[in-house]
Amino acid sequence: MTIPDAYLATGFRDVDNSDIGKLVVCLKFIEELPSFEAYKKVSIERLGLKAGDTVVDLGCGLGFDVSRLAKAVSPGGSSIGIDMSEELLSEARRSFGDDEGVFFKQGDVHHLEVPTNSVDGIRIDRTLQHVQDPQSVISEMVRVLKPGGRLVCAEPDWGTFVIDAGDDETTDSVIQTWKRSFMNPYIGRQLLRRVRAEGLEHTWADGFILLADGTKAAAIVYDIYATIDKVRTEQEESSQAIDDWIRALQGREDQAGVTASVTLFLVGGQKCR
Repeated sequence: MTIPDAYLATGFRDVDNSDIGKLVVCLKFIEELPSFEAYKKVSIERLGLKAGDTVVDLGCGLGFDVSRLAKAVSPGGSSIGIDMSEELLSEARRSFGDDEGVFFKQGDVHHLEVPTNSVDGIRIDRTLQHVQDPQSVISEMVRVLKPGGRLVCAEPDWGTFVIDAGDDETTDSVIQTWKRSFMNPYIGRQLLRRVRAEGLEHTWADGFILLADGTKAAAIVYDIYATIDKVRTEQEESSQAIDDWIRALQGREDQAGVTASVTLFLVGGQKCR
């Protein structure tokens, strides 16, 4: 069986049946971007972890944040990464499996094999945009928290996605095609409401701009070239405009540069004691 090329907007729904190489390149690349580093730092700080705590990271991917969380609960704590993809978990174990307090397990984030009232902190990062039922995932997160435990969710809102490129009509087609490819494109703006619906107290929200500077960065993080191929397939009559758009994009890179960005919502709360 031929494994299809991964499209970033859909490939993370079923990583093990996609071209994992492209997904891994994206995940590693964003680890080096300052805008991603900034919100991740705050997301971990807001969990209020201390030595000896147990923390869970859902949709943990390559395990970078699991390792960071392990440091926050050291010594004596446990940082557990859960992901549906065995291939991503294999990569994570190779990189961080020997670190003190780090554990990885395969599982469905809708149905956590974690005891009720058992963890001090839990986070999910850019995963709810891909899941079938985000509210049930948040409910599960609250279930496994101890009374007084903290939850943090980080999700982009693709209604805020922008690309600084020529030809507004073609740019809008690229943006709309990318946006509607996600299972939950507007999850970012919904997060605070959804978290409050689970009865958490001391809820809060913050916002960050996830910026990709340059055509290469925009292509890796936001899959611009794969998206323009989808636009071309769906709008054959616009082929010339699409070719012109790509040339303009590449030409701008040689001059003033290209940027693409989306707003990420960071939301959290505390389980009632």
